[in-house]
Amino acid sequence: MIRSGHRLCWSRWPLWLALAFLFAFVLAPLALLAVGTVQGPDGFTLDAWRELAHDENALQQLRASLALGLAATTISLLCGGGHAWLTLHRGVPGAVWLAPLGVAPLAVPPIFIAMGLADVSDTTGFWPCAWLLGVAHAPFVAVLAARGLRAIDGRAFESALLLRGGARAELWLLRAILPELLAGCLLAFLFTVADHGVPEFLTVKGKTWHTYAEGIFSRWTRRAVGTTFAELQSPLVAALPYVAGLGCLLYAALRLRAAAPDRGVLRPLPVRPLGKLRWPALLLPLGYLGFGLALPVVVLARWVLGSAQKLEPMSLQFAQQSYQKAVSEGVPDLLHSIVLAAGVAVLVLLLALPLARASARRWPWLELLVAIPLALPAILLGIGLVRTYSDHFLLRWCGDFYDTWGFAACGYAARFVPFAALTLAAHVRRLPIAAEEAGALVPRSATVRALRLHVRPLAASSWAAGVLVFVLALRELDLAVLLPAANATAVRRLANAVHFQHEDWSGVIALMILSIAVLVPLLPAILAGRKLSSLD
Repeated sequence: MIRSGHRLCWSRWPLWLALAFLFAFVLAPLALLAVGTVQGPDGFTLDAWRELAHDENALQQLRASLALGLAATTISLLCGGGHAWLTLHRGVPGAVWLAPLGVAPLAVPPIFIAMGLADVSDTTGFWPCAWLLGVAHAPFVAVLAARGLRAIDGRAFESALLLRGGARAELWLLRAILPELLAGCLLAFLFTVADHGVPEFLTVKGKTWHTYAEGIFSRWTRRAVGTTFAELQSPLVAALPYVAGLGCLLYAALRLRAAAPDRGVLRPLPVRPLGKLRWPALLLPLGYLGFGLALPVVVLARWVLGSAQKLEPMSLQFAQQSYQKAVSEGVPDLLHSIVLAAGVAVLVLLLALPLARASARRWPWLELLVAIPLALPAILLGIGLVRTYSDHFLLRWCGDFYDTWGFAACGYAARFVPFAALTLAAHVRRLPIAAEEAGALVPRSATVRALRLHVRPLAASSWAAGVLVFVLALRELDLAVLLPAANATAVRRLANAVHFQHEDWSGVIALMILSIAVLVPLLPAILAGRKLSSLD
């Protein structure tokens, strides 16, 4: 019995390490930031909070963020939800090809969409910013709406269709997938209001209004000129109430997603023809994919050919020169980004597997703890990591860890671990517990049982989660602005290059990033010769 208990204790060490990582890179930085806002030179003080209460700029930025979030989320709902509904349920022409492409804009960094939009139109207004952020985050709505549609038993819909008619049946279908749809909208809202990179880029292009995330970053960059404790703490004081509000939205999204029942589908949802509207309805998915995928690709290709300069016409010769500049200027940063994203994906999977199993089987509250980084704007997480580890005595024994790629990988992993952990937890709940109980009776080591009973059934889901984290890490900009090693990533370098009018070679690097982000998710289908037939 003692040996059994000893093995049980040691079998949980991956979970203890994962929890220690969350504490070190999420909870501790957040707690230290919160304590620092009331710990003045002379002891406890609320001066920084009183200063925020009288800050008119903060209220204006908050209103701008809420308006932008609502507008962009509405666009995400129309684009993402409409794409899933039309391609999976109403059978628009080319649905077999269009359906899997609904997630493709997720591979495009939002900053690339902003670059493309700024190249062809005026981006200083409110609606262009709302459109590009809405399209950039529409894949969250599309994927969750598609999951809801695939979870509907076709027999129930056919019964509603026969008894109540087409309009009432579609309304019943909307109510049935409402938890997934609202969860996707809340995620799109969270990412929109937490985004700092795109609004800042558009501000450089001439935008005169500012979001709350921009205000936090602006306060952080100006903190060195502050003369009072309140001025030095202003970025943190402004961010913490923001995090509390986003945390409430995140909790609502998780509860809505958990409320979606496992309906035990026996017959897929039938595809209803659109009749005369089938060709006009095609405009929605084509417009969504054109704005979120085709527009940035076309603009970047034109940059490579020389559209950003007026000394000579666009040509293949100029494209060759752009490629040569990219090899010397940007390829080293691209290679660093690929290695960093791959390392982050591996690290996140090692953390997510024990966290997913523990939250799905034993401790449901752990799911909310794991999801905390989703409620943190990336800029605030970066500030917390910088404040905690830039000059901490505990890290002096390991050299300049703060300035290394290892620290950047840990920061990225802290940001993206919820994506893998929450996804894998949902799959763990679907696995039969009887197999695990039977496996516990087999005289094998805890490691062997874990690999065969816990890891192997999640192999496909782990690959999907790892690819998602890889793509998100490859396109991450907000954390790259703050973490020293991540300043050399390709996306960060591209933002600077475009600002200083080096569109020629930066377009080559951007197209390389897009190619990698699209190719990696397609590898299993290419190698196995399978067709992508669903939105996932």
